[in-house]
Amino acid sequence: MSTTTKPDLSVTTTDHPNAIRLREAFDAFSRGDLDTVRQSMTDDITWTNAGSSVIAGTHHGWDAVAQMFGTLIETTGGTFTMKLDATFADNKIAVALYDGTSTVKGMTETHRFVLVDDLNAEGKITATHVMSYDQAAADAHMNR
Repeated sequence: MSTTTKPDLSVTTTDHPNAIRLREAFDAFSRGDLDTVRQSMTDDITWTNAGSSVIAGTHHGWDAVAQMFGTLIETTGGTFTMKLDATFADNKIAVALYDGTSTVKGMTETHRFVLVDDLNAEGKITATHVMSYDQAAADAHMNR
């Protein structure tokens, strides 16, 4: 009788510190803690939302980004929530896949988004790019 030893195929992973920072920024935004969100970014942050919605375009600097967040909150009547599905990161980028749910003019919808952050050597966000898997549908929802 022969005994076969099965190889250990389990994988142990450790999250990159920039993936942890990204999740912390998402958690802070969900709590309304914009001070913590602000601390995750450089002073000259550039944030670009794809599409043609009321928050689309490129926003330069924290004041413009905060104003865009305000427009998001106002447009959705404070109903915007995010469910973070996955984060990936290395020393230069951090990526998040998430579902954003909001109600605009009585219509509630959920859309899937990808967010890509460019990072400096300290792990601070220098640029953010956000796009929906179905940009036209996400734009139509926000532009009701």
